Amino acid sequence: MIRYEIRPARIQVALDAEPFHLYTFEDGTVWTEFYRSGDAYLLRFPGLADFEVSADGAAVIAHTADGNDEAYLVNLYTNQLVPLALSRQGRPAYHASVVTVPGGAVAFLGKTGMGKSTLAASFALDDAAFLTDDALLIEERDGGCLAMPSHASLRLWDDSVEALVDERIAKASAINYSSKARLLAGDALTYCEEPQSLLAAYVLERQGAQDVTIRELSGLDRYMAWLGNSFLLDIEDHDLLSQHFEWTHRISGAVPTFALDYPRDYGILRDVQNAVRQHAANPGN
Repeated sequence: MIRYEIRPARIQVALDAEPFHLYTFEDGTVWTEFYRSGDAYLLRFPGLADFEVSADGAAVIAHTADGNDEAYLVNLYTNQLVPLALSRQGRPAYHASVVTVPGGAVAFLGKTGMGKSTLAASFALDDAAFLTDDALLIEERDGGCLAMPSHASLRLWDDSVEALVDERIAKASAINYSSKARLLAGDALTYCEEPQSLLAAYVLERQGAQDVTIRELSGLDRYMAWLGNSFLLDIEDHDLLSQHFEWTHRISGAVPTFALDYPRDYGILRDVQNAVRQHAANPGN
């Protein structure tokens, strides 16, 4: 799907053009700068790496910034570049973690910090499995939707690792751009490598719920929940945007979608799992 190549390190010199788009953290720190390079793209992660992406999203070339090793490039490529490049191929991806439940899988949609990975890990450490940590790829099939598996690892903040993880779980080498630990799938952290029927999606909220609450989203709220959690490389390509809007309209109409809120307390995660499993068994009621 994507040809990936790592080239020699190079210094991130200032560019003549202004970025046409930015990804920023909540504190305003720039995470990704999006530039045009002819009919292709340059995605810059300041101080870390540059990625050249072909116009059709079929090829990605990586350059680590001077003085950095290449160990973290696979993480940036897998978690950031793959879903963005696939969006240029007309294969939209969404910010979501996905886990198995009886009869298929459910997705947890949400931005960074909403608890997607922690919730997915809690399922995978019990009697379920995870398909993806942060990027959900969907294939339409026979009137329904299939959730496609991604890389076999989960990334968690230190407090989640301390609360959930024991010595049975293998950890990948630390990377210098994130303090998150990357946990490798295995016997104790179960990974599902087969596509699964997507039974429902739950948009994670933080509205101060005192218990596990699930409410149905419909109409525009449902559509916007999916659209607002999209990976898109070029937000100015009107033809591709139109295609993405149409795709998202179909996805949001085909997958029952709900808002999920619960106290962010590790002790309640088993209750969240049970509530989701029970609800996903009959999401229409």
